[in-house]
Amino acid sequence: MAKKKQKSGNSSATEAKLQAIRHLKRFKERIEELCTLLAGPEYFKLLPPGAMESMYEHRYPVLKAKPAPGMVIKKTKVSQFNKLMNSLMEDQYLPLDNGKRVPLSWYLSEGLILINFVYVLVENYPYNSEKLKEGFGDYFPETESQGIVEDVVDELVTDTCTLLSDFNKSIFKADVLSTACFDWTTRQNSILMHEFKPQQFNMVIDGNTHHMIRLGWITPELEWEWAKVKPSLLGFPTGALELPLDIYIQSHALNKLQERIDITPGIMHSIAFLIFMQDEIPHHFANGKSLVEYRVSNHKVGYLLVTMHEAKLVVRTFLFLTNDGTPEGRKLQKLAEIERADKEYLMIDKLSTFNAYHFEKNEKLSKLFQEAGCGSLLKLRHLQEFSQNEVKDKDAESIEQYLIDASFFRIDKQP
Repeated sequence: MAKKKQKSGNSSATEAKLQAIRHLKRFKERIEELCTLLAGPEYFKLLPPGAMESMYEHRYPVLKAKPAPGMVIKKTKVSQFNKLMNSLMEDQYLPLDNGKRVPLSWYLSEGLILINFVYVLVENYPYNSEKLKEGFGDYFPETESQGIVEDVVDELVTDTCTLLSDFNKSIFKADVLSTACFDWTTRQNSILMHEFKPQQFNMVIDGNTHHMIRLGWITPELEWEWAKVKPSLLGFPTGALELPLDIYIQSHALNKLQERIDITPGIMHSIAFLIFMQDEIPHHFANGKSLVEYRVSNHKVGYLLVTMHEAKLVVRTFLFLTNDGTPEGRKLQKLAEIERADKEYLMIDKLSTFNAYHFEKNEKLSKLFQEAGCGSLLKLRHLQEFSQNEVKDKDAESIEQYLIDASFFRIDKQP
């Protein structure tokens, strides 16, 4: 039994050594390729003796997120953050001034240690220093290229936080200043995660209790920034003295947003916040209600319905563009002679099922939706990758047959 354990232990040790050899080999290969991409093929041979061993010994740890000091975050969320970030980093490249490009994941690991090594070498060691400085100097700290990389990393981490965030649960923000990209002397390379709970309230409106969430987001300074809007920007009549009001969003509105747009909550919720941070807010006001345009990828997909209640602006629900309560929905109803029940039956009242028809490929239906003011919906096929539910493709001709007797199609048939 002891011999078997010893044999197993020797096998594990051998495999560990082989893995270390493979890892070092891959490290050297990447350093050589990075030299070629960043400076030129001749620069790898200019590195001094012992350079590879020194870089490998002092290489940065893998870029990874962890809870900030004092912050208690579930391990599953931390793991989800790292998986999302690595997924976003896949197939992402940094363009170089020489017309080439380098994988972002390479640059943030082997690339940074190579540049840092050369930077320190140039300052403290004469071995080919001027030539190496000439080749890699554009990537040194405080250069324009380094600033671009920092912006890319900041955007990558911000996008990851947004995808993880949800008004119903938590908003995430992360500090990147302890990573090798921002601190070349670090031995941690850690992204520090912060988690914030949105403010939630119960509000009585017209005798009914509604669950509310105060609309806000987290700033780079790790503080809440609350959305505040002057009522006149949404069309509400005001007196001589007008003050910006806090905005609250009903859980019902978030549910309808999820049901009718059906993409990652963090994307939808961050858009809802940013809408009310604009200097001008596109809207339609009537009967004491403001329909605030909701856009994704700069294409209108619907409206947030806002009312005023006790010096507060309240987002009551979300209306998809084809819904009866919107200008476009009413026009579609008139053109195609369909009621709310028809839209629900045809499943054109939600973005995921609307996209499944590929209306942009059907000339008659494409013309119908464009004339009704819903043409923006035809340009959002790319959002399917962010959908929470998989929807199979549908037959647009079935809708064409359903609407064949509508006046829009009868006029279209006339010579």
